[in-house]
Amino acid sequence: MPIENEERERETQRVASVRGNIQQRIEELRQTVDERRSEATAIGRSFWDDISVNADNADDLIETAASMAQQEHVLQGQERSYRLAQDALRKLQRVVDAPYFSRIDFKESGEQEREKIYIGLTSFIDAKTDEILIYDWRAPIASLFYDYPPGPATYRTPEMDVSGELMLKRQYIIKAGVLQDVFDTGISIGDEMLQQMLSRSADEKMHSIVTTIQREQNQIIRDDRHKVLVVQGAAGSGKTSVALQRIAYLLYKYRTTLSADNMILFSPNSLFSDYVSHVLPELGEATMQQTTFQDYLTHKLSDTGLALEDPYDQLEFILTGTDQDPAYAARLQSIHYKTSAAFLSVIEAYGEKLKNGGIRFQDLSVGKKVLITAEELSERFYSKSSILALGERMEQLSEWMLEKLDEFQVDVQKRFYRKMVREPKYVGTEPEMKKMSKVKAHKAIAPLKEKARKLAYVDVLGMYQDLYTNRELHQELMHHEGQRLPAAWDTISAFTADALAKGMLHYEDATPLVYLKGLVEGQLRVGTIRYCLVDEAQDYSPFHYAYLKKLFPRARFTLLGDWNQGIFTHANASSSDGEGQPSEYSSISELMKEDETETIRLVKSYRSTREIVDFASRVLPGGEPIEPFSRSGEAPRVLRAADDGRLSRLVAEAAIARRDGGASSVAIICKTERETRRAYASLKPLLPGLARITKETLHYEAGVMILPAYLAKGLEFDAVILYDAGAAVYAEAKERKLFYTACTRALHHLDVFYLGELTPFLLNE
Repeated sequence: MPIENEERERETQRVASVRGNIQQRIEELRQTVDERRSEATAIGRSFWDDISVNADNADDLIETAASMAQQEHVLQGQERSYRLAQDALRKLQRVVDAPYFSRIDFKESGEQEREKIYIGLTSFIDAKTDEILIYDWRAPIASLFYDYPPGPATYRTPEMDVSGELMLKRQYIIKAGVLQDVFDTGISIGDEMLQQMLSRSADEKMHSIVTTIQREQNQIIRDDRHKVLVVQGAAGSGKTSVALQRIAYLLYKYRTTLSADNMILFSPNSLFSDYVSHVLPELGEATMQQTTFQDYLTHKLSDTGLALEDPYDQLEFILTGTDQDPAYAARLQSIHYKTSAAFLSVIEAYGEKLKNGGIRFQDLSVGKKVLITAEELSERFYSKSSILALGERMEQLSEWMLEKLDEFQVDVQKRFYRKMVREPKYVGTEPEMKKMSKVKAHKAIAPLKEKARKLAYVDVLGMYQDLYTNRELHQELMHHEGQRLPAAWDTISAFTADALAKGMLHYEDATPLVYLKGLVEGQLRVGTIRYCLVDEAQDYSPFHYAYLKKLFPRARFTLLGDWNQGIFTHANASSSDGEGQPSEYSSISELMKEDETETIRLVKSYRSTREIVDFASRVLPGGEPIEPFSRSGEAPRVLRAADDGRLSRLVAEAAIARRDGGASSVAIICKTERETRRAYASLKPLLPGLARITKETLHYEAGVMILPAYLAKGLEFDAVILYDAGAAVYAEAKERKLFYTACTRALHHLDVFYLGELTPFLLNE
């Protein structure tokens, strides 16, 4: 709702006044930063000048050490002071052109005066009056802006709940220090602000959404009561944005006990990681640890020598295979079993069994000489109490091996020395030859010590292979858990054993192998991680969830996903829990072994126009609900091409028209990497500058690009062109969610082309 001219003028003057104060503070901080930098540099240069090094006696040494410690303390203090000033400067430089974005007037119960609260990305206090001119959006009182319409309202502080009346809720659009628009809002964050934000073109990087956080999103951002928070969010509901604002909120609230190093975010791929990389710095926070699950597996399995498949190669195999191919059917059965909770229990039972026998050890050798035999290692290991965890016993075994290797090193040193004495080519004094022999002995034994430390003498891969080559073993482990071998066991066994024998590790085998490796070697816990966030959580299997819980035992989890976009085989195999929701919801709390699990649904989509959302909803008539934001646009176009050549021309013409019409990002989306390569070859002569996105792509730039649908997950584009939506491409149940995912990447425009018959997914009424 617009405000009166007189009130608008007062708001304009306040923006100028606050900006002037910030600019003055920036100049003061610049001077402070320069002074503290110079002081720190000067102290560093004069460090040794101010210390008299005297080593004549013990007292002098103690005095010298004390002097050095004192100087070092002074230097560290100056450097810390410099960093704090520099950090404060950067925060103010970030907001000087748009100091705040909203205002609330709140009258606390029992008080006569209303308090005017201006909210921005960071707090700012008038140095002369100590008045808070701007409140950080993460401050407790700022939650009123996101959670309540004018009227009775309550916000929570660490000490108590504060109730009162929210008397005004106002939003600002400020650019380059100038107030461009101001309006009062009611029930939710003003549609005017959202309309302006959502109608703009897609950027190459994701931005923060603090100016438009909705109430249900704010509930997720500020939740600190649940150990496991599951967010089911419709496509375009802001799941990832909410996750990143949540990180910023937690770092703010727990700033004295929590740092970015205590948090980790698992993203779907490196392209996506780059896409979201600007959000936390934009909010003034350090970038947290961010990785992909594939990168983590690659790191943990780097010493196996196996060729590790990634999830996209697995998906490509599934999408391009046929049920008539025996290898295809065997692979599906293998994936379903190895991603299940049943297989997780088999691995855990295997770990228990190995406490009493069965661990494969390997000889520790130098060339052909065996220093410690596998039998000695096994005997030593199993002589220890089975009450101890496998990892603790491995640690004791490694310590024993290192002691043995120290003894070997002494013997090797003596042999080197005797050899030098006998051979005339070694000319030198006795001390020199002893020193040289010691160096040579260390060099010879050092690799063996490294193997001992890394437990390289344990054949975990061989033990994992035993699960498939030893039917009786597998049957025993399943029986121990009250289960039976899968009906397709012989097929799964042969298929897996064959792949491992060829040096290949399929993606579905990677997590179980890493889990077994952690159980045996005792490297299964990362205690420093306090918060773990998983994006695209629908693509993680029950096995993945259980493994992450073991890996980060102290962490709280936020799992964000859209089960409408579960495109991987184990996700498509999910069944309903009987209440219309995917079984993942009911199983996550059991798998994570946490009672404090909360599931929150975000059903409103802010990405696409109503027409695009309605179109995509036809693809999944029985899927999770999705409610479009009230933003209209043109209806999606569905056009048939007579042949391949005509298809390429139509797609190229559409891409050029969208680009020339103002779309900064135009994505041509294909079903698979195979189709992408073929389409790229035919489109490139027609579309100069066409960029091809692959799983190796680290970032993309605005323009026209082509990519497979599964790499588009989490991204958004001004215009999306589906290359071929014919029934020959999209017809099977396993492809429905992939097609839905492709449709929901579009912000403003969606063009669908096809050959032959149209996909049956769009024929549902």
